[in-house]
Amino acid sequence: MKSMALIFLMTFTAALALADVSGGPWVITTDYSVFGRVQSMEQSSPWTVSGELSVIPGDAVGRFHEGLVYIVGRGGSNLIRIHNPADGFALVREFSIGAGRNPQDIAFDDQGRAFVSCYDEAVLLQVDTEAGLVVQTFDTSAYADSDGLPETGWLVVHQNHLYATCQKLDRGNWYAPTGNGQLLVMDLETLQWQSPIDLEGANPYTKIQKSAEGKLLVGCAGYWAMDDGGIEIINADQGLSEGYLLTEEELGGDIVNFVYSGAEQIHALTSNPSFVTRISHVNLGTGSVTPILTSTGYDLADLAWDGGFQLFVADRRSGHSGVRIFDTHSGSELTSNPLGTTLPPFQFIFPASQELSDAPENGALMGSLNLGLPSPNPCNPAAHLAIQDVPNQIVSVSVFDLRGRRVQRTTVRTDASGRASYRFAGQNVTGAALPAGLYRVVAQSPGGFAVQNLTLVK
Repeated sequence: MKSMALIFLMTFTAALALADVSGGPWVITTDYSVFGRVQSMEQSSPWTVSGELSVIPGDAVGRFHEGLVYIVGRGGSNLIRIHNPADGFALVREFSIGAGRNPQDIAFDDQGRAFVSCYDEAVLLQVDTEAGLVVQTFDTSAYADSDGLPETGWLVVHQNHLYATCQKLDRGNWYAPTGNGQLLVMDLETLQWQSPIDLEGANPYTKIQKSAEGKLLVGCAGYWAMDDGGIEIINADQGLSEGYLLTEEELGGDIVNFVYSGAEQIHALTSNPSFVTRISHVNLGTGSVTPILTSTGYDLADLAWDGGFQLFVADRRSGHSGVRIFDTHSGSELTSNPLGTTLPPFQFIFPASQELSDAPENGALMGSLNLGLPSPNPCNPAAHLAIQDVPNQIVSVSVFDLRGRRVQRTTVRTDASGRASYRFAGQNVTGAALPAGLYRVVAQSPGGFAVQNLTLVK
């Protein structure tokens, strides 16, 4: 009889075989006890979730950079873990950033230098991720309120400057804002602090993202259970806030997270005064706010856009937790049930940095891959789509219906000039004719991800 250890090893190996751990996305899961977990999942239907890839601190966030996943152990963990997805998510290195600092995020500049923000000490750290050492500290106490701490959080590098959210909270009064927040700004050429950007709102709470016009966006939550904040527009070139793109009053609650999910649309995660979370689709052209998912409590923890037509949602409902996928255009749920994770999902890590990617038009790309418009469109039944990528590249092409079901899948190889063509024949994988309707053609390669819609008529 096989030993229990052998059975576990076989089960774990089989689970890993179901999902590609090297390409992501990855899901951080936690029950906020001592430890959390990391799992991987497929980016397209059926979105198979892997087994547990790593045990991590119970309060952690993650970032992807140049092929590696960086886990920041917040709270009392005070550490950085580096994993290699191409090697089965093997632990490359783990090191402490010093006790009592409570690191919040990690960001890299074009020179490969890494910076870590701290919540419980008025410093920004420069760390050597190869040596596992803190090599320099930058004082942030000048931006603190009366308790001596500025509460710096999310980081992003943009146009050779490092930006850090600065919350300015009163720890003696339930972490209430003491005034409007700021974005701290460091010139990465001189490694000197520049004049901070004063925000219109208080408590900048979300990651910093980029608008379709190349400006920065950050969500200011203000006082919890009060609609006094919103998603704010930052003109980085001029070093000033341009006010709210959307207010919390318009969104219907405190801003918890948001993603630019295509041209002229945002998906926002909010919490109402009863701390019930909701995800809404916002049409920036019309100003309409349409809820697509409302929880029964403070259950929705994160949302992420895959760069195409899928919105990933981390649902932590007791007894029904898991990852849910929604169509960013129609708002319909593509998953019939939450995709189970071993612990409730908390945060997504995507291999492409969507925080500072321009919001693409339909069919735009991240990286070298480009997928051309279908011709003809509508089609009856055939259409051709041009593909452009690096020379001699294998490109995976899938076709999905509006319910998220993959109806066709193939690969093509680009020629010496980087060109290839995909022919949609109006048939599924068995050769049977597809019904009339809207379909999405998705191309993926190491050079990125691209999507185009086509209509099949009969």
